Amino acid sequence: MNDQRDRGALGIALALVVVVALGGAGLVVDGGRAMAARRHAAGTAEAAARSAVTRLSLRTGFDADVAEATARSFAERAGVAPADVDVDIVTGPTGTPQVNVTIIERRTAVFLALASVDEITVRASGSAIVVWSS
Repeated sequence: MNDQRDRGALGIALALVVVVALGGAGLVVDGGRAMAARRHAAGTAEAAARSAVTRLSLRTGFDADVAEATARSFAERAGVAPADVDVDIVTGPTGTPQVNVTIIERRTAVFLALASVDEITVRASGSAIVVWSS
């Protein structure tokens, strides 16, 4: 009689194990994709900001339009869509120009697609400031 009441218990336990295993795999795979996207976005934003401040000319000074174009060009060459690049040039704490670049990275979700999440989106920023040395 006990055998009839236990019937199907293993099937329920196995279904739970499969759900937990898929959730763990999803966390590893999609989490890794998100971390890689964040690392790429951060590196690209920082490098684009640094490349923008190198456009300083001792003869003509700092041209904000040239700096912005340089940052956008750098990000585009790194594989970032132009619409996902934001360049902001402000006056830094010492009164010199500061270039802030924000990059949005988008990656296709693998396991999160099972939960109707098709895309992983991360945002990272980088800044560089013009330093005058004499």
